[in-house]
Amino acid sequence: MTVLPMSANQRAGRDGAQRGASGKNIRFGDRWRGYKSHHRATIRESLGKLLREPLQTLMTVAVIAIALALPAALYLTVENIQQLGSNFESSAQITVFVKKGAQPQAIESLRTQLDGLSGVDSTTYISAKQALLEFKALSGFGSALRDLDENPLPAVFLVQPAVSEPIDMGQINRLMTKIASFAVVDDVQIDMVWLQRLHSLTEMGRKVALALGATLGLGVLLVIGNTIRLSIQSRRDEIIVIKLVGGTNAYVRRPFLYTGLLLGLFGALSAAIMIYASLLWLSSSVASLADLYQSQYRLQGLGFVGFLGLMGLGGMFGLGGAWIAVSKHLRDIEPK
Repeated sequence: MTVLPMSANQRAGRDGAQRGASGKNIRFGDRWRGYKSHHRATIRESLGKLLREPLQTLMTVAVIAIALALPAALYLTVENIQQLGSNFESSAQITVFVKKGAQPQAIESLRTQLDGLSGVDSTTYISAKQALLEFKALSGFGSALRDLDENPLPAVFLVQPAVSEPIDMGQINRLMTKIASFAVVDDVQIDMVWLQRLHSLTEMGRKVALALGATLGLGVLLVIGNTIRLSIQSRRDEIIVIKLVGGTNAYVRRPFLYTGLLLGLFGALSAAIMIYASLLWLSSSVASLADLYQSQYRLQGLGFVGFLGLMGLGGMFGLGGAWIAVSKHLRDIEPK
């Protein structure tokens, strides 16, 4: 029996059955390069679409920027007030009044006891004579005080507590109670109530900033979601064609997600510029006021970490709003 050689068409048919499109294995490197190429093209396309609609893009970015700038500015205000309070905390002192007529040995023993207390950073002794001289110099009643028979002012110790930030009033009160128990101590005073009020106000300010940020963040989601919804409706026919030729939901979703991400990032960048411009406008006035009080206090801005946080927050809101809008409306667009 004679075996006929196969023709070229027959060999091609057999090879085609073995090496058709369904049997072709795409290497991971080629797949990854194609994936990156499509992402780059999608970013360029999304950015170009935003630039081709400057008025709509500008309005959306402005709304996002205001929504992000307001809570960020409030939070910065609270942080600057907290920093101002911290400067006063570091100079807070406990005034220890020594009993009149206390002997020098008893005063020296009191100094040793104060220095040995835990929670005390330093102590400064002011004698009764030194206190009277300072009072004459500062009060303007020097001529009247010369007629006194004796010095009415007691000796005092200025005790600098080792405070934490925020200040622990329980620790301060325990320290004051311990000092008041010493034999030659007449009275112990510290004016820290206003610092407690300041801490309460700053804590309330933080909560208000977080609540405002959450509310306006929801507004950002709605704004971006509505923008993406309009974009989906305007490209409805294009989406149907893409799905007819085998495009997946991830492929269709990708440009809208990049659009939302870019809108969020542009809004966050605009918010950072607004905050920086506001701080620059106010900083000279604050510096002049601080100089009048011989203070080195200066306004603190976002900083690099704060800037990155604001950008990340804007990008997260933009991506989240786009994802919600696309997930909701993409299901309604199916080829029939």
